[in-house]
Amino acid sequence: MALLRRFAYLESGTLGRLTIGDWECFTIERPWKDNQPNVSCIPEGVYACQPFSGERFKDVIQIMDVPNRSYILFHVANFPYDIEGCVGVGDRFVSDALEPAVYNSKKTMQRLMEIFNGHEERMTLKITGVRAEV
Repeated sequence: MALLRRFAYLESGTLGRLTIGDWECFTIERPWKDNQPNVSCIPEGVYACQPFSGERFKDVIQIMDVPNRSYILFHVANFPYDIEGCVGVGDRFVSDALEPAVYNSKKTMQRLMEIFNGHEERMTLKITGVRAEV
């Protein structure tokens, strides 16, 4: 199981920590805007994930069955404006309220794919958060 614990819900973006076994990285998402497509992070909950490759994004992970949303992916991204409701990953973060960010996203995404491919075809993802923490 993968666990994404969000720890900063900022006006400009959401930061979290993704843990799979003993490996972890940081995540960047859009701010919470009531699950609106393309502008909001997805709701906290439990989701299935599976490998995905499409025309725009190759070798990424799709988060399945998100209410009222489709094609929610883990992919390379450093800033909230790099994503449209998806989740970017990096090996460190900055929580500047004006522009939160994660770094080394490409390298981190490659490692996430290696770890994911070492597990079952599908993996369970649990997303939790505490909106009061900043």
